[in-house]
Amino acid sequence: MSSEDLTRAEFLKVLGAAAGFALVPGAVTVLGEQLDPEPAAARATDAAYISVAVGHSLNGSHVAAVTRTAIRNLGGMGAFVHKGDDVVVKPNIYGTRTPAMACTTNPTVVATVVRECLKAGARRVRVMDRPCGGDAAQSYQMSGIQKATKAAGGSAVLMSESRFKDYSIPQGRWLKSMGIYRDVMECDVLIDVPIAKVHGGGQISMACKNLMGCVDDPGYMHQQLHQAIPDLLSLVKPELTIVDGTRVRVADGPGGSSLSDVRKRYTVIASADAVAADAYAVKHLLGQSPSSIAQLVNAQSMGIGRIDLGALATTRVKV
Repeated sequence: MSSEDLTRAEFLKVLGAAAGFALVPGAVTVLGEQLDPEPAAARATDAAYISVAVGHSLNGSHVAAVTRTAIRNLGGMGAFVHKGDDVVVKPNIYGTRTPAMACTTNPTVVATVVRECLKAGARRVRVMDRPCGGDAAQSYQMSGIQKATKAAGGSAVLMSESRFKDYSIPQGRWLKSMGIYRDVMECDVLIDVPIAKVHGGGQISMACKNLMGCVDDPGYMHQQLHQAIPDLLSLVKPELTIVDGTRVRVADGPGGSSLSDVRKRYTVIASADAVAADAYAVKHLLGQSPSSIAQLVNAQSMGIGRIDLGALATTRVKV
């Protein structure tokens, strides 16, 4: 796309990416339970690059508190969503799996994101995904996300085949174009809300891979998955990523049903950098090195995200 063809939403994505990387220089890592002694309001202009909140329960109200904390320590939802914005929230909905199976984003995390967007002044908040592994309408219902979204004041929208449009991907190394859902490209703010889990073909299925639920032919991307994912991310850049690590699927992903492969981590990770959010989840939720995940390494080499966690300002808070 030429600069003349940029929509307002695409222009905002460019600005948002630039703003996210502006946090890096001179950053000091803050790990464990040590907190900046300044109040949250004072720290809003110097927010962490990665914000992590860790709880101790899967009770709905507690998960909501953990999610709000992760967002707050990144500068608050108001740093990303402004009055009148049209917001799209992209969770991960996998077939008819229930939240306990850790294949689908925790509905409380999604609902909390919706509420925070509306509090920040969003004109509307739509939640959408293209579920694999089952009928879309049934998947929305079984996931609990449809009900939770409605209760939070948002709309759970089934994707329509007529809304996909072919977009060129100028920075793509392998993926040069793809049919992408127009609402995702044309909204003012895109918020990526995946669950953290392993993936048989792509090693992990988190924030970066979650964007495949916005395309019309994910099967094609599986031919070169490790490169196709960062290629897509080079065009579809979420303003905010919130990784649900309350439950984590550590084996038989992305669609397994055995609860023995699920670990309770009680964690929510927030960042303006989807790659960095995934890298943190890989290291701290799965116990693996981000440099062992090909899609993340490729993304960093393209300059669209960071996996060098030691250089990124990280705030970790226990709730």
